Amino acid sequence: MPESIEARRARRKREAVRGVVLFGLLQLACVVCFVSLCFIPDLPGWTVALFAALAVLCLLPLMFSLAALKQRFREIEGGELDAAAEY
Repeated sequence: MPESIEARRARRKREAVRGVVLFGLLQLACVVCFVSLCFIPDLPGWTVALFAALAVLCLLPLMFSLAALKQRFREIEGGELDAAAEY
């Protein structure tokens, strides 16, 4: 039995959310690693600043991934993939 359009859209949304969540977890793991490196005793100041900057830079893509997820939801709701699958 073919999958209904609504079921297909819900599955695609779950897959998109799952991808963003996994990406977010990976980025947060990187942030935790960089922040923990900042607390190593006797590090020069420039390395602490470098690790802090890298931690912040790991957080920036999260905002863009949420914007991409919003765009992906629009594509799924708009039926662009369903229309492309007909060809």
